[in-house]
Amino acid sequence: MKQNPTIYKVEQEYDFTSVIDGVLAHLLLNKKPSIVRDIKLSEYDAKLIVIQSSEKESEWAKFFPKEYTEGISLEYQIPSILILVNTTSGIFAIIGGAFYKYILPFLDTSYGLNTYSRIMNPVQDEIITIKTRGVTGLRAGMSEQFKDNYRLMDYIKFGKIPTELKIKLSIETAELYFSQYLTNRSPNIILNISSGFNINKKLSFQELGLLVEILEHIEKKKADDFFSSYKEITNKDAISNSLKPAVINELFNKRTNIINNKISNFDVCYPNKIEDFYCADEYVIKLKEDKRKYKEIGRTNDKSEILKMILVYLNAENFDANLESFSYRVYNIFIYTYKNGTKKPILKTALIYHLNTELYIKGLGTYIYLDSKWYKLRDIFINEMNDRCSEILNGQDLRNKVLDEEWVKKASGKREDESTYNDRYNKKNYLVLDTISPESIELADVMYIEDNNIYLCHVKYGFSTDMRELYSQIISSARRLKNDLKDKENKYLQAVYKGLKGKDKNRNLTEGQFVNLFKESDSIKYVMCITSHLKNKPLQKTISKYTSNIAKLSLIQCYQEMRTEYYDLSFEVIKNDACFS
Repeated sequence: MKQNPTIYKVEQEYDFTSVIDGVLAHLLLNKKPSIVRDIKLSEYDAKLIVIQSSEKESEWAKFFPKEYTEGISLEYQIPSILILVNTTSGIFAIIGGAFYKYILPFLDTSYGLNTYSRIMNPVQDEIITIKTRGVTGLRAGMSEQFKDNYRLMDYIKFGKIPTELKIKLSIETAELYFSQYLTNRSPNIILNISSGFNINKKLSFQELGLLVEILEHIEKKKADDFFSSYKEITNKDAISNSLKPAVINELFNKRTNIINNKISNFDVCYPNKIEDFYCADEYVIKLKEDKRKYKEIGRTNDKSEILKMILVYLNAENFDANLESFSYRVYNIFIYTYKNGTKKPILKTALIYHLNTELYIKGLGTYIYLDSKWYKLRDIFINEMNDRCSEILNGQDLRNKVLDEEWVKKASGKREDESTYNDRYNKKNYLVLDTISPESIELADVMYIEDNNIYLCHVKYGFSTDMRELYSQIISSARRLKNDLKDKENKYLQAVYKGLKGKDKNRNLTEGQFVNLFKESDSIKYVMCITSHLKNKPLQKTISKYTSNIAKLSLIQCYQEMRTEYYDLSFEVIKNDACFS
């Protein structure tokens, strides 16, 4: 009998004895009787741990009326096993059944992806499926499938962190490392990669031992930087002493903005359970007051309200009077996730593990905190990212054809705000739509009509982390407009018009004329309108002088997403020399 095992790796900080003792203690705490045996896997010393499970009733047992299931057994057993293999390079783990949650606290959850990065061939390896986590924008995660011959090198994108993938290894790599598993009937190696490593082959006990030997050899190879533009940070001292405190500090500093419904860099999601968390029915927030005492402080059906509810509570109780008090409470807040009216949560863990954010730390660079892991943009990609931004800006620059007004200072000497700047387009061929936001979606700040072409301009001063907000505004607007134009009633455009008329900015257009501008236009173009904020350093020519990688990633991703899914995206770099005088 053969099995198709996935191989995991234990974190280097644990020795063989401490892992075994830790797992057994976890089983004892959960009242799971187990059997432990010494075994040999190839030449390695190993431990086999089996959870002794009694028969369980199938979920179908209570589905049918009792009279239909009399005399029928709907019970089953799920054997749960763990093999721990002690090698010179560390401890490997092979898991069967429901054992994963008991060994999880000890696992290196990046092992599978890191191992593949040591043998990858970006030119010849083919992607079958890939799951990624987004760094910027509206998409938390994405799963994609590909046709034959889609090469890895054609996929790698800025702002995407791979979490799972299925890869067809190049013939050369398959024969070099896994020739023992190739047959005439099965001549390819298909890797299933996530936190573990799986070669998609059924193996005997002896073949499993050989695979561990091969993986030990692969670990000696250098990892390829091509796999992602982000490098995972695993130094626990750096994380606990610098990065985690920086996240709490950022949340503390931005708490007022979040309470006031301004877009922030923070997102809330249970780590690696995007679909389960996003599709849940209810979220309950609890504050841990003692070892086993939790106080409910809020509940909601809307995941986007979770962080705001927490911050409002901390403010009302004066727990955010200083950073120390704030930090203590944040570390002791837990989120319970429920679905289908069950009394038992499907997910639960501390708020700190739910937080996802992008963080710029002066002198250190841009970091991403995602699914409880830390990533930093690799230096090797920064030049390439600068080149791509420069290419997009110069190739799609309207050169002040649409927005020709200069951004200036007011009499007080302060720079005029965005609303004041936008209002200067209250003139022929323009409509000022600033702050008109039906359904909380702003169609544009300024709309320009020329020769039956519409330009929807979204305006933001500077080129910094606020670009994330601008990116989100443009994508939200484009999606809503595209959907509205498919609808005969055009309710969204009608609502925009009502806002225009209410401000007496409709320039004598009727509702029908306004809607028909869109329905009968030759083209609709979106325009990302930004400024330089460094004196004598125009964005198009000196992008490398601007330090916000978040801004650059937002520009690249917005451009790619708009052109592939919605409308063409152009750029205006607004003149602002007067702001530096």
